[in-house]
Amino acid sequence: MASAAGTASSGDTQISPVHKIGTEARADRTARSCGSACYTGNRVSDEDRVASLQELPTNHPAYREGNPLSVSVKNRFYRIEFEGAIHWAQAAEPETDEPYPLDNQLCLLSGDPLAGGKPNDRLVDRASVEVLVPCTPTKIIGVARNFAAHAEERERAVPLEPLIFLKPLTTLTPTGAPIVNPSACEHLNYEGELAIVISKEGYLINEDASMDHVWGYTVINDVTARDIQNREEAFVRAKGYDTFAPVGPCVATGLDPLSLIVETHVNNKLQQHGPLTQLVHPIPKLIAFISSIMTLYPGDIIATGTPKGMIPVKPGDTVDVSVAGIGRISNPVVAQEN
Repeated sequence: MASAAGTASSGDTQISPVHKIGTEARADRTARSCGSACYTGNRVSDEDRVASLQELPTNHPAYREGNPLSVSVKNRFYRIEFEGAIHWAQAAEPETDEPYPLDNQLCLLSGDPLAGGKPNDRLVDRASVEVLVPCTPTKIIGVARNFAAHAEERERAVPLEPLIFLKPLTTLTPTGAPIVNPSACEHLNYEGELAIVISKEGYLINEDASMDHVWGYTVINDVTARDIQNREEAFVRAKGYDTFAPVGPCVATGLDPLSLIVETHVNNKLQQHGPLTQLVHPIPKLIAFISSIMTLYPGDIIATGTPKGMIPVKPGDTVDVSVAGIGRISNPVVAQEN
């Protein structure tokens, strides 16, 4: 593993703390989140990958309807660190009755599935890998007060159009890593949300075509320094601290978002329960609205909004955010070291 001060090289990718942002860089950027840092690395060509990794036969269970990467096909995609290298992977058995799939076995891919990565014949045990943030966004877009009940508990008006903000990529952190409570924050809040992951570049996307730009969905915790937000009536600092965007554990495809419910538990006690049918501005409208302002790129994250149920959290607490059909992220809260 690379430290924040250096660079580590492996057989699959080169891990570097340098962020590569932009149209050309997006295709070969592999972001890595661990602890309070967000790392990025370069994809190497398929020719340079391990020669022994061959494509699966078409009757392998990872295939569904002959196309394992189709968004209409149910699967769950992961980014993992395994044997010192970053890999893309997918659930070896996509069909499951488990509400929060364990995916004990993962099938490695030849690269980023949004850049054409295909399944290989190599299976790995999930217990033997480190699960990373499951996509490589160029940006994280949040949507404020998109559940009316949350707007009410915040004593704020429901926006007539989507109220959006950006979180820096340095907020990204994977499940299991700590959320750092900044010393400047005395009222830390979680915000459990469903996140959209974009599949292809788009600008001025029509609402009717917006779902064609959705790769799948993941889980995000839009951590917020509420006292700072209340003082500043702004979002940049309050939502921009390192570790303030736990995301994972996977990107799930083939789901109907209107059937999904986001839940947040603090120390195993349910605090939030939000059916996505209650969104003020639904997903197609969000994509069309945001893409009228900025170009969306593959891997970009749109956090759709949080339901009611805010309580302060402090060091020593553990926050779990879950969506049935996708999975659960769990992150302890720790104090910032001086």
